[in-house]
Amino acid sequence: MRLPAKLLPLLTISCFLACDQHYPVAGGTELPGAPKQTEDILKQTFPDAMTGPAFADSAINYVQRKYHIPPGKILMGASLCVDDIIYTKNFRLNPKVKGPFNLGGLGGLPFTGVSGLGAFAHHIPEEGVMFLLIAPHIGYSESKGWGYVLRHEQHEASTCCGALMGTLDKLKKGTLRPEIKEEDYQGGKIAQLALAHQQEILSAKDQIIALTKITAKQAEQEIRSHIVDTHMGHIKYVVLVAGIMINTDYSYSDYLSVNHFMVYDVAKKAIVEDVANPFRADR
Repeated sequence: MRLPAKLLPLLTISCFLACDQHYPVAGGTELPGAPKQTEDILKQTFPDAMTGPAFADSAINYVQRKYHIPPGKILMGASLCVDDIIYTKNFRLNPKVKGPFNLGGLGGLPFTGVSGLGAFAHHIPEEGVMFLLIAPHIGYSESKGWGYVLRHEQHEASTCCGALMGTLDKLKKGTLRPEIKEEDYQGGKIAQLALAHQQEILSAKDQIIALTKITAKQAEQEIRSHIVDTHMGHIKYVVLVAGIMINTDYSYSDYLSVNHFMVYDVAKKAIVEDVANPFRADR
């Protein structure tokens, strides 16, 4: 059946608006959330945890609705761990969002520093948005619990985050050393961070959760301090989302727990929003 020509523009507009309400995750089929029993355990520790696709939809819809930022104007920078599991599932903010520019190293700490953030800033579209996702990660395996995850084509859960679990193991044995060596610079920096919080970590009910939260806080502090030292006159906003990524066994979606959401207006040189988690109502 052919539609009257005068209806075609209206149909096109309606389709655009309808399609713009939900942003599918790029890279294939969306993975299901973890079983209820597992998700309940995740939310006992991270009450605001939401699946990766739910976070992606909520974050992009929120900044577009409140700040009139189209996804095509956004370039994402990620201070995430180098662990391959981060990108081998269906991780992506939105097909229209460019990136990520990788700022993170082991444990998700922003090892590229001021130089990395400056290089990233030069890539942002004119009047565009620097979207920073800062999220060190932790695994949860149905068979081994926190600090582990069952990876694709493996039969036994392995450590996640491996760098943080390795650091914790040495901390508990009393063999962790704070030296910074050229051949293991990142490991040395993580060791220094763990030793600085040794009592807090070792006295915690779940030590890997404590170390992960400390690492997340450190990563956020470093990125925030770097922003003021970065030239970005052509950028409109810096959007910062800081939290913890939770990797689940390979057949389930990963989760993100947001700790802080910040929007920095570059022209005003002012933070215009700085809250814990504005996405709760969008879930």
